[in-house]
Amino acid sequence: MRQINWEDHWLHFLVKYIHPIQKKVFAGYDDKPWARMNFVVRYRPDEQSSLRPHHDASSYSLTIALNEAELEFQGGGTRFVRYNCSLVRSKLGWTSMFPGRVTHLHEGLTTTSGTRYIFVTFVNP
Repeated sequence: MRQINWEDHWLHFLVKYIHPIQKKVFAGYDDKPWARMNFVVRYRPDEQSSLRPHHDASSYSLTIALNEAELEFQGGGTRFVRYNCSLVRSKLGWTSMFPGRVTHLHEGLTTTSGTRYIFVTFVNP
Protein backbone atom coordinates (compact mmCIF):
# COMPACT_ATOMS: atom_id res chain seq x y z
CA MET A 1 0.00 0.00 0.00
CA ARG A 2 2.84 2.37 0.74
CA GLN A 3 4.36 1.74 -2.67
CA ILE A 4 1.24 3.11 -4.37
CA ASN A 5 0.51 5.74 -1.69
CA TRP A 6 -2.79 4.11 -0.79
CA GLU A 7 -2.24 3.14 2.86
CA ASP A 8 -4.38 5.96 4.32
CA HIS A 9 -7.27 4.98 2.03
CA TRP A 10 -6.99 1.33 3.05
CA LEU A 11 -6.91 2.18 6.77
CA HIS A 12 -10.03 4.34 6.27
CA PHE A 13 -11.73 1.38 4.55
CA LEU A 14 -10.79 -0.93 7.45
CA VAL A 15 -12.24 1.44 10.04
CA LYS A 16 -15.41 2.30 8.12
CA TYR A 17 -16.36 -1.10 6.69
CA ILE A 18 -14.37 -3.87 8.37
CA HIS A 19 -14.50 -2.57 11.96
CA PRO A 20 -18.29 -3.17 12.33
CA ILE A 21 -17.85 -6.72 10.99
CA GLN A 22 -14.82 -7.28 13.25
CA LYS A 23 -16.87 -6.35 16.35
CA LYS A 24 -19.58 -8.88 15.44
CA VAL A 25 -17.34 -11.73 14.34
CA PHE A 26 -14.55 -11.41 16.91
CA ALA A 27 -16.21 -10.62 20.24
CA GLY A 28 -14.00 -8.53 22.50
CA TYR A 29 -12.02 -6.99 19.63
CA ASP A 30 -13.62 -3.55 19.80
CA ASP A 31 -10.56 -1.38 19.11
CA LYS A 32 -10.29 0.12 15.66
CA PRO A 33 -8.28 -2.00 13.25
CA TRP A 34 -4.88 -1.09 11.89
CA ALA A 35 -2.76 -2.91 9.37
CA ARG A 36 0.92 -2.46 8.61
CA MET A 37 1.36 -5.60 6.55
CA ASN A 38 -0.52 -5.11 3.27
CA PHE A 39 0.74 -6.81 0.14
CA VAL A 40 -0.12 -8.56 -3.11
CA VAL A 41 0.81 -12.22 -3.60
CA ARG A 42 1.33 -13.68 -7.07
CA TYR A 43 1.02 -17.42 -7.64
CA ARG A 44 2.31 -18.93 -10.91
CA PRO A 45 3.11 -22.55 -11.75
CA ASP A 46 6.69 -21.68 -12.77
CA GLU A 47 7.42 -19.47 -9.72
CA GLN A 48 5.59 -19.60 -6.40
CA SER A 49 2.68 -21.91 -7.21
CA SER A 50 1.63 -22.52 -3.60
CA LEU A 51 2.45 -21.58 -0.01
CA ARG A 52 3.24 -24.08 2.74
CA PRO A 53 0.99 -24.27 5.84
CA HIS A 54 1.51 -21.29 8.15
CA HIS A 55 -0.10 -18.93 10.66
CA ASP A 56 -0.29 -15.23 9.90
CA ALA A 57 1.25 -12.65 12.25
CA SER A 58 -2.08 -10.93 12.88
CA SER A 59 -5.16 -10.96 15.07
CA TYR A 60 -7.06 -11.64 11.87
CA SER A 61 -6.31 -11.58 8.17
CA LEU A 62 -8.18 -10.52 5.07
CA THR A 63 -7.53 -11.83 1.59
CA ILE A 64 -9.15 -10.37 -1.50
CA ALA A 65 -9.21 -12.10 -4.89
CA LEU A 66 -7.71 -9.75 -7.48
CA ASN A 67 -8.58 -11.88 -10.48
CA GLU A 68 -11.08 -14.51 -11.54
CA ALA A 69 -10.58 -18.23 -10.89
CA GLU A 70 -11.19 -20.52 -13.88
CA LEU A 71 -10.89 -17.54 -16.28
CA GLU A 72 -7.38 -16.27 -15.51
CA PHE A 73 -5.92 -19.21 -13.61
CA GLN A 74 -6.63 -22.82 -12.66
CA GLY A 75 -6.23 -24.35 -9.21
CA GLY A 76 -5.28 -22.18 -6.27
CA GLY A 77 -7.27 -21.29 -3.20
CA THR A 78 -6.77 -21.47 0.54
CA ARG A 79 -7.00 -24.59 2.68
CA PHE A 80 -7.46 -24.42 6.45
CA VAL A 81 -5.56 -27.47 7.65
CA ARG A 82 -7.21 -28.04 11.05
CA TYR A 83 -10.71 -27.90 9.58
CA ASN A 84 -9.90 -29.61 6.26
CA CYS A 85 -11.83 -26.80 4.59
CA SER A 86 -10.82 -25.11 1.34
CA LEU A 87 -11.87 -21.86 -0.32
CA VAL A 88 -11.50 -22.29 -4.07
CA ARG A 89 -12.78 -20.59 -7.23
CA SER A 90 -13.15 -17.16 -5.65
CA LYS A 91 -14.67 -14.47 -7.80
CA LEU A 92 -12.97 -11.13 -8.38
CA GLY A 93 -13.27 -9.04 -5.21
CA TRP A 94 -14.39 -11.85 -2.93
CA THR A 95 -12.91 -11.50 0.52
CA SER A 96 -12.13 -13.99 3.26
CA MET A 97 -11.62 -12.96 6.89
CA PHE A 98 -10.12 -15.39 9.39
CA PRO A 99 -8.10 -15.49 12.64
CA GLY A 100 -4.41 -15.12 11.92
CA ARG A 101 -2.67 -16.68 14.90
CA VAL A 102 -2.89 -20.14 16.44
CA THR A 103 -6.29 -21.52 15.34
CA HIS A 104 -6.25 -21.17 11.56
CA LEU A 105 -3.19 -22.88 10.12
CA HIS A 106 -3.66 -22.45 6.38
CA GLU A 107 -1.89 -22.89 3.07
CA GLY A 108 -2.06 -21.54 -0.46
CA LEU A 109 -3.17 -24.34 -2.76
CA THR A 110 -1.26 -25.00 -5.97
CA THR A 111 -2.03 -22.79 -8.95
CA THR A 112 -1.73 -25.15 -11.91
CA SER A 113 -1.98 -22.68 -14.81
CA GLY A 114 -2.22 -18.94 -15.35
CA THR A 115 -1.46 -16.34 -12.69
CA ARG A 116 -3.42 -15.87 -9.47
CA TYR A 117 -3.26 -12.59 -7.54
CA ILE A 118 -4.54 -11.95 -4.02
CA PHE A 119 -4.32 -8.93 -1.77
CA VAL A 120 -3.44 -9.81 1.83
CA THR A 121 -3.68 -7.64 4.92
CA PHE A 122 -2.74 -8.55 8.49
CA VAL A 123 -5.05 -6.70 10.88
CA ASN A 124 -4.49 -6.00 14.56
CA PRO A 125 -7.19 -4.15 16.49
